[in-house]
Amino acid sequence: MAVRQEYKFSQEILVGTVESARPVPQTWDTLDGTNYLVHIDQKVKGKQSGEITIFDEHSADGFKLQTGKQYLLFLSNNYQHWIVNKCGNSGELDQVGPVIKQMAHLLGND
Repeated sequence: MAVRQEYKFSQEILVGTVESARPVPQTWDTLDGTNYLVHIDQKVKGKQSGEITIFDEHSADGFKLQTGKQYLLFLSNNYQHWIVNKCGNSGELDQVGPVIKQMAHLLGND
């Protein structure tokens, strides 16, 4: 997905550091997966601040995060869970330089 489109459709965009990961068992209203507690280092778009919990369903196309790493994350809220837009431009901060440049251009900060 193009950065411009993903920016438009994402509810939250942030740079964050993963503080912890906790397995979530399947229940009647939730699939099994992992809840990641992410410290928001920089908010790009949205209202969240401080920390945010991001859910990743255990599936082949899941977006796995690693504790201690910093990410650029494009997020949507799905059934009371924040989730990473899986076919988008999210990734480890040190690997998404071109995406950051495109966003700076979109926001007029280049």
